[in-house]
Amino acid sequence: MVGQAQTPQGAAPRRGRPRDADTDRRILTAGLELLRAGGPRAVTVEAVADSSGVAKTTIYRRYADRHELLRAALVRAIGEPGQPPDADPGEKIRWALNQTWQQMSDVLGPGGLAAIIGDTDRRFTDGFRRILLPYTDALVALIEADVAAGKLGSDFDADAAVSLMVGAYLGELLRRGTVDAEFTDQCIQLMLVAMTAGRK
Repeated sequence: MVGQAQTPQGAAPRRGRPRDADTDRRILTAGLELLRAGGPRAVTVEAVADSSGVAKTTIYRRYADRHELLRAALVRAIGEPGQPPDADPGEKIRWALNQTWQQMSDVLGPGGLAAIIGDTDRRFTDGFRRILLPYTDALVALIEADVAAGKLGSDFDADAAVSLMVGAYLGELLRRGTVDAEFTDQCIQLMLVAMTAGRK
């Protein structure tokens, strides 16, 4: 084909230069900082280039558009949930709840949270839900395991409890502007009262 480089028969195709880890870090860190401050719409390739000092051409070689870049920044920041502690139900729930709430506070920040609550960017909201799912699923699984083991009420709805816990964070944030450790303790204690009702 005219204008296209040919690879000699039997030769391994040439690979591009490996990505520079520091460049990736700068791009994704800038994307996350823009999200926290101004929401997903603030994360443009131009803004990331200005903030990170990385050329737009370099960013476009890695990410097709702002949405792909933003998703990569969220995945890098959130990671995967770790292993729960071998502890009583209250401590396990605290562990999982703190991880889930951390994603909303530390990763999204005010800008990202405002976009989620206002549903101002449906593609971003749906993407964040998918990334957060392993954390909420882990919390559901912890509760269900303790129900099966007889440590919690036999008819307790784990999925509804997790929705209440996530909602409690957003409710406290709207009322107070911050969520402190004392509220976490209060929330867990209230949930444990409901969780242990009907325990055999």
